[in-house]
Amino acid sequence: MKAALTIAQRDFRGFLGTPVGWIAACILFLVSGLLFTIVTNQLLMRGEAVDPVADIMGSLIGFLNYINIFVVPIFTMRVMSEELAQGTFRLHAGAPITSGAIIAGKFLGIMLYFAVIGVLLLIYPLYAAVFAEPDYKVMAAGFSGLLLNIAAIVAIGIFVASLTQNAVISYLGSVFFIILFLFSAYIKGVPEWYQRSVNILELGNELSRGILKTSSVAIYLAIVATFLFLSRLVVETKRWRV
Repeated sequence: MKAALTIAQRDFRGFLGTPVGWIAACILFLVSGLLFTIVTNQLLMRGEAVDPVADIMGSLIGFLNYINIFVVPIFTMRVMSEELAQGTFRLHAGAPITSGAIIAGKFLGIMLYFAVIGVLLLIYPLYAAVFAEPDYKVMAAGFSGLLLNIAAIVAIGIFVASLTQNAVISYLGSVFFIILFLFSAYIKGVPEWYQRSVNILELGNELSRGILKTSSVAIYLAIVATFLFLSRLVVETKRWRV
């Protein structure tokens, strides 16, 4: 566990020490800020009562779930594919740490970064609370759904990135695989339980509306565990080749 936390801390600092982390943060805040302003203005122009959670934060979190499909793979590409290309992975492979610790460290480092971003995004519900009385339980469910959605995308991205040392292929492959993973729910004839399990965007939208189900959380955790396990197997194979 100590090795995983050390790797996570190093990767987290690496995000803040390079333009990648700051550019991604700027993109997320720019998009979320514009969307927050547009949605709020539209609702106020209608002259209707505004529910800051369902009407504003629900739309904001739901849109961020889509944006993260294209933002998160930048980080998984960096912590896996670029390290494989630069030879940094050899340091991990030669160190007395397990493949599981390596994958866990990479995963936690990215999640720590997005957790900080999530905390900073709390400025929007705090601003909304000045003019209305939001349901904080629904709001907490929405942000939990956002982090769970990011966790699922991170796990999938790490798996795809572990397969190649080409950064471009890693990024495009991750985005393509995630989109393919989502659209596989609409293949004719697939079981209903599968449709429910792979549509992480719909699960995230449910949570953003305050619909918190144990089954939804379990599905997210199962997706994360499955792809992290697959990533561990890939890394273990690469360690034997080093």
